[in-house]
Amino acid sequence: MRRLFLLILVVGMIASALWLGRAFPAANATPIDLDLLWVQFPNVEIWWMLIMSAGFGGLIASLVVGFAWLRGWVLNRRYRKTIKRLESELHQLRSLPLAAKDDEPFAGDVDRAAEGRG
Repeated sequence: MRRLFLLILVVGMIASALWLGRAFPAANATPIDLDLLWVQFPNVEIWWMLIMSAGFGGLIASLVVGFAWLRGWVLNRRYRKTIKRLESELHQLRSLPLAAKDDEPFAGDVDRAAEGRG
């Protein structure tokens, strides 16, 4: 039942996209003169202008979001490397032997000597 629903949904979306693809240019075929700040485009159809402006807007939004995502990815990578390095350092510190040098007594030996037990 679920597959049938998904199939009907996909077929409906494809059919509506095809219908819009034919109806949109036909309904917006009026040519206009597009005058931007430094450039003029004579006889541009409205549907072409709308498609291009939506495309450029999507491209600019994708670039902004893409750069923000890339910045976050680089920061996460840097933080993961730092965390890995710090965890390695912590593991090395925990692995150090507890024995003192020959000429230095343990802190416990100093306490016992001060109490008169050593």
